[in-house]
Amino acid sequence: MPENQKSLVLRGLYPATITPFKADLSVDYEALARHLKETAHTPGVKGLAVNAGLAEILQLSDDEKRKVLHLAREILLPGQILISGIEGRGPAAVKDGLLAKEAGADALLVLNPFDARPYRRLAQNPASAYQFFKMLDEQVDLPMIVFQYPDPSGCAYSLESLVKISTIRNVVAVKAACGTVTRYVQIWEALHDKLTVLAALDSPPLLGMLLHGVHGALIGISVIDTPKWVELIDAAMNGDAVKAQKIHRDFCIPIMDGVFENQEPSSPTSEVACVKEALVQLGQIPNSLVRPPAVDVTESHRAHVKRGLIASGLLKG
Repeated sequence: MPENQKSLVLRGLYPATITPFKADLSVDYEALARHLKETAHTPGVKGLAVNAGLAEILQLSDDEKRKVLHLAREILLPGQILISGIEGRGPAAVKDGLLAKEAGADALLVLNPFDARPYRRLAQNPASAYQFFKMLDEQVDLPMIVFQYPDPSGCAYSLESLVKISTIRNVVAVKAACGTVTRYVQIWEALHDKLTVLAALDSPPLLGMLLHGVHGALIGISVIDTPKWVELIDAAMNGDAVKAQKIHRDFCIPIMDGVFENQEPSSPTSEVACVKEALVQLGQIPNSLVRPPAVDVTESHRAHVKRGLIASGLLKG
């Protein structure tokens, strides 16, 4: 199916936002509004993803997800796209999708429904993947972004599965959080003329992905100094490899290490907590608290985040 027949075409940067909490772990909607506005109102940002992995979707109630969407809808600028993460299998996924649609989402970021031990091998089965997305297509009828996990997750979609579900009109994009440049190249070559391919990696292979070919990015790390990430994605989309390489080397690499440990975590500390900690140190949110069972930052992680922010030029040493 040609891309121009899709229900939505995405281009550019779509940051995935966090959900700030108060000391009692209730949602801090005032801090959230500031966070959403600071991110969305950055020139060049094409939309936001809320209620996704970085926003702790597994720890949010339906009422909280609804309120987050309503707030984001009020804050977004005309023409910007509101993307909502959804999670679940079968009727639960439909329910989450309809909640997002009724609350104002323009598109869905569909977390992998096969991320459960008995179902993991089904992500490799094109018929199973197609059946799931066709169900959402018919019962929710909203543009969908497929979340492709890394192969070590055990539930990454096979290339054959991605190609098959790409024929569904409401499957408009793939968030290629695939972990390696090799896998990204395979996804790009198979799908770039069928739907939007969004790079999504918080570690050094991101540059290789961007320079091979990219329509945009849907990435959580981009809430940390969003203007610089807009520059990076724009440079890559415009074929300016020299500029993209410089931004990636001088800015992105220290942030990737300082906040995400290059996606090779050394402890149980939550990556979400580390992203929040970076925003705390930049004066943008009050605290870095996450809801259990996720683990809050330690003093050593605070120091590691700070070193990354200093190395990237966001803080003074």
